[in-house]
Amino acid sequence: MRFRRLTNEELEPLEEDFIQFLASSHITAKEWLGLKEKNEEKVEELIGLFSDIVLEKVFSKIDCLQHRTKDTIRVFYCQEDKIIMTGLQISDPNKDLTNPADLTVLENPASLDGSVKVFQVEKAYVKERADEVFSMLYKDECQIASKSMFDALVKMYEMTT
Repeated sequence: MRFRRLTNEELEPLEEDFIQFLASSHITAKEWLGLKEKNEEKVEELIGLFSDIVLEKVFSKIDCLQHRTKDTIRVFYCQEDKIIMTGLQISDPNKDLTNPADLTVLENPASLDGSVKVFQVEKAYVKERADEVFSMLYKDECQIASKSMFDALVKMYEMTT
């Protein structure tokens, strides 16, 4: 399995898609019921393959991811061939960038007590794009972000360079 197995709760609304997947694999409803009774390993293999197809499609639609700590926010713009990361680091002990209310700093960085550092880097994918997005979501604990968040940080970066 390339990514992870979808949970039963995630699979339920995809029942029709799964039936189509089985049909495209030349597995009839009767054969599927037989597999469920006699070959759990094959069932798990098919669910794993279906999960990978679904997740690859989901990951291909994700444009931006973010990772926030108390003093740093990084937003990653996942383009087709590379990732551009724009970040903001603050030294204001009264602000916590994990708190949505404190994200107003993006609108007015001059309101901060302490220094502000805005930075940007880009890199080509080491693995396939979907694998990188998966890794960032599940290993690096990133969250899906809006493109407007990335654009706001880029604007701040451009004002400081």
